[in-house]
Amino acid sequence: MLTPNGRKLLYSMRQHACAPLWNWPNGEQLDQQGLEKVSAFAKSLQHSIVWHNERPPSWLADHIEFCQSTVPFYRRRAKIGETFQEIPTCNRSDLAPKVWDFVPDTAPLDQVIVFSSSGTTGHPTRTPHHPASAASGVPLLEHALRKRLGIELLRGNEHVAITNVAAYPGAFTTAVVIAYLQEAGCIRVNLDTTAWRKPSDCESFINHWKAPIWLGDPIAFGAMQRLRLDHQPQAILSSIMHMTEGFHRKLESDFGCPVLDLYAMTEAGIIAVRNEHGHQVLPDDLHVEILAPDGSNCPLGVRGEITLTGGRNPFLPLLRYRTSDFAALQIIDGERILVGIEGRAPIEYPTRSGKMVHSMQITRIMRQFPVFHYQLRPPEGIETHSPIATGSPSSPGYAQSIQRFEVHSLNKYVMEYRGDIDADLLRQALSDLFGESVDVQAVHTS
Repeated sequence: MLTPNGRKLLYSMRQHACAPLWNWPNGEQLDQQGLEKVSAFAKSLQHSIVWHNERPPSWLADHIEFCQSTVPFYRRRAKIGETFQEIPTCNRSDLAPKVWDFVPDTAPLDQVIVFSSSGTTGHPTRTPHHPASAASGVPLLEHALRKRLGIELLRGNEHVAITNVAAYPGAFTTAVVIAYLQEAGCIRVNLDTTAWRKPSDCESFINHWKAPIWLGDPIAFGAMQRLRLDHQPQAILSSIMHMTEGFHRKLESDFGCPVLDLYAMTEAGIIAVRNEHGHQVLPDDLHVEILAPDGSNCPLGVRGEITLTGGRNPFLPLLRYRTSDFAALQIIDGERILVGIEGRAPIEYPTRSGKMVHSMQITRIMRQFPVFHYQLRPPEGIETHSPIATGSPSSPGYAQSIQRFEVHSLNKYVMEYRGDIDADLLRQALSDLFGESVDVQAVHTS
């Protein structure tokens, strides 16, 4: 569907003299039918359900029947006549080893695309998506901006609408045009110096395109604070990792724009945006439960594990999917509010030489090995402090947003993993990452 002007913008972004080293050539993969689905989803967001805690959504019964009749994983666990609350829950440890088990028998696979997920719970996985469900993240971004700030995303193939930033070695970089935004551009850049041909290119490239919306995580925005930029965005959207109140205020002060904190995950997309009460759940096609450790439903206002049902991804319907994130649920003015979310915090591991290893660097290494659970930690018996607040004195909020392990007496880590792999290869890969100053043990756990 790319028009000549859309192709011209795409070429200009990718071939710019100061462009980063692109390492993720891709596109939306949307056809006209897919774009119509995205547009229909965007329209549905303008007519939100008024939520009541005593009544489940009208679509829930049909969704349960669909999952239990067509999805192999759910079908094996189905029991005739059981209530919704009696359906067994599942989590990433169920999904990671056999993602295909969650794909409905009726789903045509000719348009499947696959996303890698970092596995912040220790279960890295690759999840199947449909181009339309993936592209529906843009209307959700706009819905959050509109609802909180009255901002609409930029449209038209003369502009870049979104700059997506990361800041760690090996992060994906790409440039695409977004069909739903009438071919406006989106660039994903890595602020790490290894992603550019020369140091000045990073600032020059971002300053050239001047996207009004920035999307990223706290570590990336901490890196953005150190750049010499000649423009301010309309808004900053942070996701993936926990953002502290201190860093939130610091970003708003430094860039002179509002900052929105999103709660999102690969399996379900954008789930909620923070407001004055907590995080407001955005999509109506997602049913949210809060569960106690024994699997029972927590009353409103009581903290428990966020558990999801529904979603718009035809290759990964969710049925009582535990997220490993925790919050309390409140209904305020007909809106579902997640209060006190414990999000996933970025972690950096120090070495004796002073080098810091970002958790995403470890994630990228672990993707090479067929493990379905892992945990990197200091050895038992070693005095540690985690988390502690450290970081650049010029950005105190950024310091508060990072967890770092401070290891005394020894500079040593233990990698515990589950999976049939060559431990020597794993140990060598981790040693190469950390350097000779750090001893990394690889330990298989049952």
